[in-house]
Amino acid sequence: MSRYEYNVKDHNAEQQSVCEAWNTAYNLNYGQMKYDIPEATGSGVLSSSFINRDIRIINYNLSLKDPIEMRGVSKEPHIDIMFCLGESIHWDLPESRKEFELIQGESYIGISRETKKECIFPAKCNMNILEIKMPVSSASILFQEDCYAGTLESLKPRLLSNERHRISPAVGSVIHQLINSPYEMKMSRLYTEAKLLELLSFYLSESLLQTDKPALTRNLTKEDLECVYRAKEILDNNLVNPPTLNLLSKLIGLNEFKMKKGFKEVFGTSVHAYVIQKRLEIAKTLLDSDSLSVSEVACRIGYGNVSHFASAFRKQYGINPGSYMKNIRI
Repeated sequence: MSRYEYNVKDHNAEQQSVCEAWNTAYNLNYGQMKYDIPEATGSGVLSSSFINRDIRIINYNLSLKDPIEMRGVSKEPHIDIMFCLGESIHWDLPESRKEFELIQGESYIGISRETKKECIFPAKCNMNILEIKMPVSSASILFQEDCYAGTLESLKPRLLSNERHRISPAVGSVIHQLINSPYEMKMSRLYTEAKLLELLSFYLSESLLQTDKPALTRNLTKEDLECVYRAKEILDNNLVNPPTLNLLSKLIGLNEFKMKKGFKEVFGTSVHAYVIQKRLEIAKTLLDSDSLSVSEVACRIGYGNVSHFASAFRKQYGINPGSYMKNIRI
């Protein structure tokens, strides 16, 4: 049975095809699906994975040439969790005469009880949204299984307030692993489910279960936030040879003090510590899936001294890279 049914205002073949893919992604009841956006409509990929308990993970990594207006219904209350991994984005919501906005690096969590929906997806925006759709009934069971009995009911006021939170480094790391599975077929499904549960554990703990932690307050302007995320993008593309702080601040158009302060505020860590963390995450992935030696992995991620690499790896993961490699490649 379809839980979500959407159609498009403009019934040309390309937009209709995109809408059908949206419906398939929302109503997937087994396995995974991947849809390449038609060239006439835009570019990118829409993918979806079905997880036990009727939970779906939908990854929108696409850009549209023209706005697409979708109208439809959601037949069952569900929890939506969204992570904005790409450009800041907003949806026009004509039905309620409101707008829905997510700034890059933000997450959103809320209960959707609306039965009628109408939204306009913008054009010329590099949308990269990871969405988790979870029926309220499934969420209740999940909370009970994880020893949070009664918690979901007590959290409903906060869920109904549609809170936003910054994506922490820990959550961001799990998201990266989730959408870059090193496995295929059945192992991929098991890996995806395990990473989803890990992501929910981190995210719900940080955003909702820590009652003393307030929801996101935007101390930085939207323009400053975009600069900070541009700095992150530059670092992600140059982890082996990152620019100096002075050059990085010039590249993004913020003074060095404001950049360092903003980076720490958004990502919870310094620029230097972030680079080390991301290098070591890549190293762990290489040790997981390749046949490289420890020294080769160290060289690939920019460490000229293997002992320095081993020390940093041990500090982050609690085990020497050599021992980790032996354990993982048994």
